[in-house]
Amino acid sequence: MANIRENARFGAALFALFATGCSSTDESLFRSVEGPEEQTELLSPAASSALGGASNPPRAEQLPATLGLGPSMLADDGSEPTSSPDEATAPGDEAEVATAPFDPCGAPGLLSCLTFEDAPSGAFPSGERWLAELPGCGTHVVDAAGGGPYGAKALRADGGGYPECMLHMDLQGEADVFVRSWLRVQPELLDQYVSLFEWGPEANQDEPEVRIGSRPTAGSLCPASPGLDVSVSGLASGSATDCTGFALEPERWYCVQAHVTRSGTDIGVSLSVDGEMLLERSYTSLNQPWNGSGVYFKLGRAAYGASSPGSLWHDDVAVGLELPPCGP
Repeated sequence: MANIRENARFGAALFALFATGCSSTDESLFRSVEGPEEQTELLSPAASSALGGASNPPRAEQLPATLGLGPSMLADDGSEPTSSPDEATAPGDEAEVATAPFDPCGAPGLLSCLTFEDAPSGAFPSGERWLAELPGCGTHVVDAAGGGPYGAKALRADGGGYPECMLHMDLQGEADVFVRSWLRVQPELLDQYVSLFEWGPEANQDEPEVRIGSRPTAGSLCPASPGLDVSVSGLASGSATDCTGFALEPERWYCVQAHVTRSGTDIGVSLSVDGEMLLERSYTSLNQPWNGSGVYFKLGRAAYGASSPGSLWHDDVAVGLELPPCGP
């Protein structure tokens, strides 16, 4: 018993001495021992196996960037967030992309372009290669209330128009020309033949010519397929007419594109409406005066025979060395 008490006193004294020594060095009596860091399972077994099959998966900062995980993509508790902060878009933050309006006269290679927006209402337009109005006409004027898809004004052609009263453009020396015009017709005009575009070697006569027009059902040349046609006169064999069967609907705007080429005694014509090719053909063995260098483009409305009431409109008329587009 005495030995037990003696051992107790010795142990207490030893403890006091040890505690006093530690206090003099400002060191804690007990220090925690750092153990292995607790690991968080970030990868599936398959992904862990792909990284070498380690039993303890690497921490997030040790992962390859290609895995899409990194310290910045983890929430504070170490879990994956449902979405990245970069992916969140506040309402109204979407950038608005400004789209410039279509410019009907913005195509390259234009020889002339008429939108009629700056032309006086009720007047006959002219200028550049367009010739002045011939005396005794008055059937083609700028209409402030007839504008097409891209403007408020258009060229209105009324009844009684003859080829000489159409707009004339001097294309002297040009052997490869494109034309684009937006077109709208009233229903009365669909009951008769009406010429819409013409090309000829002379300004003051209507034969020989290349014509693009609209033929009615009762017509003798296209009774089975009325609608737009291409007619060429001045050939060694006489005249040729090709019926497309494309019938215009009244009071609707169409984009009409044509391409006319001349080479020696041959002339080529192609015709498209709203981007659809209707006809593409070459006509050979042209007679005089086609063999000269003169050529005139005519636009508007011409009647061959009876001229019924009703009007048609042309707008955004472009003539160029490349195909002017219909729109954006």
